[in-house]
Amino acid sequence: MIMHSSAVTTSSNPKASTRDRLWAVVVVSLVFLVVSWTVILAGNLSGRGASDDLVYHWPAIPQFADQLPNPDITDYASATTPGYHLTLSPLVKAGFGHAAIQLIASLWTLGFFAMMSWVVAGRFGRGAAVLMLPMLASMYILYPGIWLLPDNAGWLGVLAILLLALSPNPTWKTWACSGVILFALIWTRQVHIWIAGVIWLSAWLGSSATTPTLRTLFSTSLDRTGRTFIAIACTVPAFTALVWFMAMWGGLVPPTFQNQHEGPNPATPGFILTQLAILSVFFAPMLWPRLKEAWKHQWGWIIFAAIVGLVLGVVPETSYSPDAGRYSGWWNLINKLPAFVDRSPAVILGSITGAIALVVWLNIANRRDAWIWIGGLVAFTLAQSANHASWQRYHEPMLLIMILLILARSTEISQHTRRVMLGAIALGLMVGALTVSAMLNANPIEAQVETRVQQAITP
Repeated sequence: MIMHSSAVTTSSNPKASTRDRLWAVVVVSLVFLVVSWTVILAGNLSGRGASDDLVYHWPAIPQFADQLPNPDITDYASATTPGYHLTLSPLVKAGFGHAAIQLIASLWTLGFFAMMSWVVAGRFGRGAAVLMLPMLASMYILYPGIWLLPDNAGWLGVLAILLLALSPNPTWKTWACSGVILFALIWTRQVHIWIAGVIWLSAWLGSSATTPTLRTLFSTSLDRTGRTFIAIACTVPAFTALVWFMAMWGGLVPPTFQNQHEGPNPATPGFILTQLAILSVFFAPMLWPRLKEAWKHQWGWIIFAAIVGLVLGVVPETSYSPDAGRYSGWWNLINKLPAFVDRSPAVILGSITGAIALVVWLNIANRRDAWIWIGGLVAFTLAQSANHASWQRYHEPMLLIMILLILARSTEISQHTRRVMLGAIALGLMVGALTVSAMLNANPIEAQVETRVQQAITP
C-alpha cells in the first residue's frame, strides 16, 4: 500500500524548543519584510505582479472605498471574490495611498510565512529558516507579498485548514473552526472551495489511531457517518456564500470576466505532476533510497502511478499554446523543446516522474496524513483543471506547502536531514534566480496605464 501499516503521529517527532521555533519565525519574517518592503518603498511598478495589481485588484479597492458603506460587488475589476478588496477599502477611504496599502496587505503573506515557519520549526528547529528558502524565493509567493494580489490571503486560509485537517485527533471543534476559515476563504478566493473536501475527509478518517486502510476506507460506521455529516454541516455557510456569488454574477466570476476563466483544461493534471517532478529533483538524494525501499514492497503502486502519469501526460494536448491556457512559467521552457502531435515529451516524462515521486512522498508521510494529501491533491487538481489557465503560479505554492508539511511531520527522514537541507538550499537558489531574473527584466507598466493609476492612487 501507499500508506504505512501503522498510524504514526507527529508526537514521535523530535520537538524543537519554543525559543528555536520563535527564532526561525522571526528570521523568516524579517527576510520577507526586508525584501518585500524594499521593493514596495522603491515604488517598483514593473512586471506581472505590478500589472495584475494595477489593472485588476487595485481599481476594485478604491471603487469599493468610494461606495462605502454599501459597496457594489455585482461587478468589479477582479475575477476573485471581493473579501480581500473590501478589507482594504476602508483604509483607502481613510486616505492611505497605494504604497501604504501594499505595506499593510503584505501582512497576509507575513502571517502565512510565520505560520509555515512555526510548523516546520517544530521538526527542524532553526533549520526551518533553510527549509523555507524555496517559499521565500518563489515569485509565486513573493509577488503577492509585494503587490496587491489576493493569492497569499487565500493560501493562508488553505494552510490553516490543512493544519486542522492533519490534526491527529480532530473533533467537532476542529471542523467548526475549519468551516469558519473556509467561509472567509471563499470570500477571498472562490477557487479554494476544493478544500471543503479535505475537511470532510478529515472527519471520515477520524483519529490517527482509527485511520482506515485501503480495504476499510469505505467501510461505514455510525461514528464515521456522524462525524462526516457534522463536517459537511460546518461547510454549508461557505457553499451558501459561493452559490450566492454565482447567482449574483451569473457564473463563477464577476460578469466582466465571464468566458475568460472557464475551462476545463485537461493538461493541468499532467502539468501539476510535472511541477512536482521538478521540485522533487532537488530532494532526490533523500527520495531515491525511499523509492528503492518502496519498490520492494509496493512495486504495484509505483507501476500504477506511472501508468496514471503516462495517461495524464499523453491523452491531453500538452504543447505550448496561449490560446489553450498553456503558457507562462515552465510552459515557456516547454515551448523551447520539441513537441509531437501537440504533445510535449517533457510533460509526458514529467507527469510520469511526478506520479512516481508522489508515491514516494506519500510513503514518507504517516498513513492518516497520506490520505489527507491524496484527497487534497485530487480535489485541488480538479479545481484547477476547471480553470482555462494552466498557470504555474496557481499550482506551485500548493506543492511547496505539501512538500514542507510532509517533511515537517515525517518520522521517516531523520537520517536524511542534511540531504533535505541541501535540497532546500539548491531549490531556493534555483527559484530565487528565476525570481531575480524576472524582476530585473520586468518591463514598466505602460505609460498610459501608469498615469491613470497614479491619478487614482494619490490620496
